[in-house]
Amino acid sequence: MTTRHPVLSTKGLAALISLSLAACTTIKVDMPADVPTPVAFDEVGKSANATASGQDIATWWHGIADPTLIQLIDKGMAANADIRVAVARVKEARTVVTMAESALYPTLMAYGATGRQKFNDVSAPSLPPLPVPVTLPALNVPISSFNGSGFAAAWEVDIFGARRSDAEAARQAALAYEEKLHGAQMIVAGDIASNYIEARSIERRMDVLARSLTTAQRLQRYAQGRFDAGHANRYDVDRAQAAVQALGAMQAPLQSLLGARLRRLAVLTGQPPEALTSLPAPTASAPADGSVIPDQLPGILPSDVLERRPDVRGSANQVRALAARLGSAKAEVLPKFYLGFLSNDGHLEIGNLPSASSSFTAWGAGVKLPIFEGGRIQANIKASDARLEAAAAQYEQAVMSALEDVENAYSARRALDQRAQQLTTAWRTSSDGAVHAEKLFNEGTGLLQPVLEAQLGALQREDDLIQAQTARALTTVLLYKAIGGGWQAAPLPNQ
Repeated sequence: MTTRHPVLSTKGLAALISLSLAACTTIKVDMPADVPTPVAFDEVGKSANATASGQDIATWWHGIADPTLIQLIDKGMAANADIRVAVARVKEARTVVTMAESALYPTLMAYGATGRQKFNDVSAPSLPPLPVPVTLPALNVPISSFNGSGFAAAWEVDIFGARRSDAEAARQAALAYEEKLHGAQMIVAGDIASNYIEARSIERRMDVLARSLTTAQRLQRYAQGRFDAGHANRYDVDRAQAAVQALGAMQAPLQSLLGARLRRLAVLTGQPPEALTSLPAPTASAPADGSVIPDQLPGILPSDVLERRPDVRGSANQVRALAARLGSAKAEVLPKFYLGFLSNDGHLEIGNLPSASSSFTAWGAGVKLPIFEGGRIQANIKASDARLEAAAAQYEQAVMSALEDVENAYSARRALDQRAQQLTTAWRTSSDGAVHAEKLFNEGTGLLQPVLEAQLGALQREDDLIQAQTARALTTVLLYKAIGGGWQAAPLPNQ
């Protein structure tokens, strides 16, 4: 189910931020205008595979019939280092919120002290030069002891909302860090899926390559035999040998790419690079090929995307945080009011003198009003206003980029669907041609060379199809990332 975040929808963003600020400050802040967005996506409407909205995209990989992929992504969500770092950043931001909110309440403090001291010799005071020598005696101060305890309280009365604005800014900053966590989850899920898809594709291509190499070697032997018998020329032999050499040269790069993808999967799932050396073999129920990528895609609206995309949500939180900071900066020109209370009970004893006790209670109120700050407050207001303006522009850019990503992803997926269908037809046609050529050879009406060449052509079309299916699957992963899939709100560990 799609998790909605109403305060981050584009329409009415400025009004919602203004209402939030009105609840925490009396300072007026001019909010940026709304970002215009379309009602629907053009490319989603063109896609024949787009279904009605409501599809669960938070854990979209659970809709793919591949238990290995599901296990890898679930493991990555729990163990990935980037996600753990983002979790720690959220925890830190939440403590900052507590620190900011503490300024809204009185500060209470209890204190106590006890001590004992003795000055055996106190130096005589310095005198100006005299006409005759004068010697002053040393002063002896008797032993003294003291003890005391008390209670103090102080409170800044936040009449104009400066401290409430600071607390609101901290809360919005913490929400922005939560969106960074959601973004990290989304990226990790997509990266694991992409590397897994590429690893499986390489495995399939290596299988096709092995079969192609076997066929090419058979063709080389056949051409050499015909040349030895005088039925073929050297060109036929050289061409067959070059095909074998070209196919053999592809094995090492593919093996290296497979190793790189496996090492990347290990790191993404929180393991050492050498921990993952192979993937489980595909089965009938989990073929681990292009067929597991769903044909049906979520039909989604622009408003749904803006409510799901962590970068858009985080940008909106940043706008709200900077708007609150601007309110706090403007409140600095207004007076601040303070209340204080002090209660003390003490005891003092000096030598043999009678001990003295003291106890008193005091309270008071104060006000502080800036008169001359050398332009510091106004400069801070202008700087805060500029930061808000920049954040609003970044939010607008995030919205436009999100909508662009979705349009591009649906368009690319639709094009790759068509390419995969056409290459499937081409592969089947080539395979049928190889079967027919072999039938002619078995019937004695054809040569073996056309059969082997037809088989190599069919294997080439199969390799092209695998690459097209891989591109289609990778684009599908990008599509789910574009619409904000791959994360869900959940309690942080140890919270």
